[in-house]
Parts: sequence; structure tokens; C-alpha cells
Amino acid sequence: MKIEKIDLKNGAVLVADVHYKKGDNDFLNFLKDLDKNPPPQLFLLGDIFHLLLPFKYLIEYNKEAIELINSIAKKTEVYYAVGNHDYWLNGIFENVTVSEAFVDSEKSIFLTHGDLNEKDFLYRLYLGVIRNKTFIRTLNFLSFNFINNWLFKKILQKKVKCSKILNFKTKIIKKIADIDNKIIIEGHYHQNVSYKIGNKFYINLGAFKCNKNYYIFEDNHLKEKKNE
Repeated sequence: MKIEKIDLKNGAVLVADVHYKKGDNDFLNFLKDLDKNPPPQLFLLGDIFHLLLPFKYLIEYNKEAIELINSIAKKTEVYYAVGNHDYWLNGIFENVTVSEAFVDSEKSIFLTHGDLNEKDFLYRLYLGVIRNKTFIRTLNFLSFNFINNWLFKKILQKKVKCSKILNFKTKIIKKIADIDNKIIIEGHYHQNVSYKIGNKFYINLGAFKCNKNYYIFEDNHLKEKKNE
């Protein structure tokens, strides 16, 4: 896993699992507000887009949100943890630090989307295929974009689940066992819960798509906000 070192600043804004689709004015207005009043930092913790890969159709489809993020990144620090719906992003965003995870060593905080440290073998196998750059390039070459565009449209129609996961805490206890940091912040599961597990504190962010939540880091705590 690629991990970038950061200094998480007071006032940083965090958001995850927007699953943006073209015309989502809630998220566009959120970005426009940040563009007008940039926070010290913006952390985009994966699945910000319902589907974003380095393909012409998807870049054009998501153009408005991409341009706003790039505009914000000219004014403040923007960090993007890739998700399972948005990856291979380095050529799409300018002045945005893209990584699989971020760590503030001094505060012992680990931030990621949450899919890459998933323990399920079949899911990890699936990730290995879809995140393989050779596979993506081959798909692009063989399809001449026609099949891709048809497939992308089908994926973009898929609904986002906002339901609670049974025995979620049990799953998380196993999942974070090999993470050394004291505070783990991730999205991916859309649960909006936090747990004290041994000497660690786990936070699963609520999905912006489900409840319009975002978070502000203040005095070593996350404060939940709702986009109005």
C-alpha cells in the first residue's frame, strides 16, 4: 500500500463516499463553497466519484467536479485517497496529492478509503484485477471505447447501499489488527460509526451520498457536519 506522510491540520475538511454522478448539485455546491472559502486542507477519502478512471468518457462525464477539485487545489492542500470506484487518478488531477493512504505519524492517525486493507480473499483478488494498470490499458485498447462506454453507463446506473452492516465491529477488530496507528479513519462501508478497540480508536465516516455528511478536524477530534 502506498502511504504518504502528512501533517493533519486543525480545520481540515474530510469527506468520503460521495459517489458523484453528473448533475449532483449537492456535491457541486459543497465544492463551490470550499472553492470560495478554502479550508487548511481537504481530504477526499475515496469513492468521491461513482466511477472515475483515466478514460475519456468518464473524465468528460465528471468534468464539472474534477474542475472544481483542481480549482480548490490551487488554493489549499488537497489529498485524495483512491477508492474502489476511483483510481489511477494522477493524470486527472493537478496539484492534488493522490495516494492509497495518508499517515500523520506525530498524531498517530491513519487515513484511507478502506478497501485496500480489506481481509476478504475474494475481494482482494477482485481488487488485484480491477486495479491492474495493464488490464485497464488492455481494456481500453481492445474495446475502442465502445464497449467501455456501454459498460461505464451500466455501472453509473448502479445504486449505492446505505444500509447497516451486521456484526460490523467484529469485522473491524480483525481488519485493523495490523495497523499500528492509534486512530484509524476510513470510509468505504458507509456506516458512520466509531469504536474504541483496545488502545485504538476506529472511525468509519458516513457516506456523503447517504446523509450529506462531511467532517472537520478540530482539536484532535472529528466534528460531523451536514451539507445544507
